[in-house]
Amino acid sequence: MLRLLSSIYKELLVLIRDRAGLAILFIMPIVLIIIMTLIQDATFRTVKEVNISMILINNDKDSLGEAIRKGLYESEFFQIVEEIDGAKVTNKLAEELVAKGNYKIAIIIPERATEAIRGNVNALINKSFKSINIPGTRKRTRKSTINITIYIDPATNQSFQNMVMSSLKEFTSQLEIEMFFKNFSEALAKLIPGQEPIKFESFETIKYKEIYASTEEINILPNPVQHNVPAWTMFTIFFIVLPMAGNIIKERDDGSAFRLKTMPGSFITVMFSKIFIFLGVAFFQFILMLLVGVYLMPTMGLPQLEIGPHKIALAVMALASGLAATGYGVAIGTIATTHEQAATFGAVSIIIFAALGGIWVPVYVMPHTIKIISQFSPLYWGLNGFYDIFLRGGDLIVIIAEAAKLVFFFILMLLVAVIYNNYNKAK
Repeated sequence: MLRLLSSIYKELLVLIRDRAGLAILFIMPIVLIIIMTLIQDATFRTVKEVNISMILINNDKDSLGEAIRKGLYESEFFQIVEEIDGAKVTNKLAEELVAKGNYKIAIIIPERATEAIRGNVNALINKSFKSINIPGTRKRTRKSTINITIYIDPATNQSFQNMVMSSLKEFTSQLEIEMFFKNFSEALAKLIPGQEPIKFESFETIKYKEIYASTEEINILPNPVQHNVPAWTMFTIFFIVLPMAGNIIKERDDGSAFRLKTMPGSFITVMFSKIFIFLGVAFFQFILMLLVGVYLMPTMGLPQLEIGPHKIALAVMALASGLAATGYGVAIGTIATTHEQAATFGAVSIIIFAALGGIWVPVYVMPHTIKIISQFSPLYWGLNGFYDIFLRGGDLIVIIAEAAKLVFFFILMLLVAVIYNNYNKAK
């Protein structure tokens, strides 16, 4: 026990004396989590708040063109540009501006587009009453096609393109329904004496009610802070692997490790002293991230982090994550022979774990094979556990499985380090 306490004291002194390294361990995670939350805040906001510039060229000057124009203006999703320097935008100029990235999108409505829709509606009505002669109607059955040209900046993502196309289809389908109803009503009025055309009235029979599912009676709404604080906290906790592995290699290079071996005790005792100190650092990082989410982020215009009522579950997940990270650091520091090996392998492997764990891209949108592989990432276990608490209101029982996986990973890494150390001693 005395050897363990002495080793812990020694590790504490080494850590405190490296003030620059200590500052990096705490300041860099804060900077990272703030920047990533601010950047990803845009993905949680509506397009209405983003206000994207769009070029609109309305050559139709009729019902369709005006319906699309009115719908785009009323949606307030876009900043509509129809003139540049007092002159109407031409089709060629619109394509050039979008191609250069000056505008994200340009919509060009062709001439006589509304006439084509009217013709198609009349053709459908004539087909419905083909055996009846309706006064004042032309027997047209051939359908027309119109092409609304949409220039899209190649740098825009697919979700933005889908949103624009969905909005346009909504405007055009609504207009086609109105035209069909009006013409159909007028045709019936001509067939039935005394029948007046029915005025079209838009109504919504079906409405959608969005409720975030929860097994607890809490009201935690998903927002960029609730998502990013646990995700990037998990990421920064695992980056403690680098200074920890570097510490082990440094002791081996300057002879400190050899002198420790001449003293009574075992390899496990020395490693547990490092684990104890760096586990404390990881837990303090976690507390710091919570404080940033609760007190600092609201001052930057971001939502406040809702910690929820399950503080013990949070502490367990933080400790389990810290154990997994320190165990991984011990394994890398024991196996790697140089600082370069430890830094390169440690950093790249953590980034791979993070990518598989859903830190950047949600696991549910990944290919099936990658989804299976992601189940073996310790960051996936940690992130799921934190999400269960921060977003789903989960308690200790809910996260116990994820915490157990992280503890198992810690034990496995420690066994790898011990086995490799014994193998080296036997050589």
